[in-house]
Amino acid sequence: MSVSLVELLSPATLSRIENYALLAKVAVEGYLSGLHRSFSRGQGSEFLQYRSYTPGDDLKYVDWKVFSRSDRFYTKVYQEETNMNCYLVLDASASMDYRGERAVCSKWRYSAMVAACLAYLASRQGDNVGLCLYNDDIVEMIDSRNRQGQLQRILGALAKTAPSGGANHQYAWNYLSGHLKNRGMVVFLSDFLEAEDGLPPILKRIRFARHECVSIQVLDPDEVDLPFDRATEFIDPESGRRILTNPEKVRAHYMERMNDFMTRLSVALMRSQVEFLSLTSSDSLARSLAAYLHKREALR
Repeated sequence: MSVSLVELLSPATLSRIENYALLAKVAVEGYLSGLHRSFSRGQGSEFLQYRSYTPGDDLKYVDWKVFSRSDRFYTKVYQEETNMNCYLVLDASASMDYRGERAVCSKWRYSAMVAACLAYLASRQGDNVGLCLYNDDIVEMIDSRNRQGQLQRILGALAKTAPSGGANHQYAWNYLSGHLKNRGMVVFLSDFLEAEDGLPPILKRIRFARHECVSIQVLDPDEVDLPFDRATEFIDPESGRRILTNPEKVRAHYMERMNDFMTRLSVALMRSQVEFLSLTSSDSLARSLAAYLHKREALR
C-alpha cells in the first residue's frame, strides 16, 4: 500500500527519525521544493523594466539607444537576487517538554522538527540562516550565515537541547535584536502560554525594524480541549505549582479562558503586523510547512 506524503510527514513517522539532518531531508525533498527567493530592485544581471531618469541616477544605466529614438532619458532597472537572512527562534522552556497521551512527541520535539526543516530549506536555497534557543537565559545563539557546516551546527544545537526553566521572552528578544543587523525574516516557535500581553509589543518592534516576523504556536492537543475525565493533578513544569481538580467541572471555564487567550494573542499579533500560525503537536508536518510557505508566498 502506498503511503501519502501527509502520512509520511506525520509526527508519528518523523519523530522516529532521531537524526535531524535525515529528518529534514526526508520532509523537504519529499514534499517541498524550497523557499521562494526574495527580489529587490538593484544593479543585478536580469533586466526588470525602464523608468524615467531622475537627477542623481547613475548615467551608466541610461539607455542611450532609447534616448536616440525618443529624445527622452530612461534608466534601466535590474532584478537582483538577494540572500535572505533568516533567524529561527525557539522557546526551550520546560513547558515545551509536555507530551500528552494523544501526541507522539513533545511540543519541543515538534517545534525542533519544524525548525530543522525550515533551516534545511533556507540553507538549500542559499539563504543565511541562524538559530536562537532560550529559556530563562540564552541556551544557544548561532548568528545567521551561509557557510559550510552552518546547517549541521544548527541541527546539532537542536538535537542536544533539552527544555528546562522558564521563558524569559523579553530578555531573549532584547538579546536577539542586537544580532538583527540586516533586514530578514524571524520565525518564532513557542507555545506562547501567558505571553499574550507581553510578547506582541516585543515582536512589533522587530517588525517595525523592517524584519518579516512569523510566529508559529505549538500546543499539545490536551491543552486545546482538556480531555481528562477523572480527578487530575496538574503541575506547572516551570514553577512546580500543583493543582488537584476535577477536569469535568472546570472544563467549560477552561475552554472559555483558552478561547479568550487565543483570541487576545492572535488579535495582538495581527495588530503588531506579525503573521500567526497555530498548530498542535499531532498535526502533520506537511500542513505546518505548507501553511508557513503559503503565508510567505502571500507576502510576495
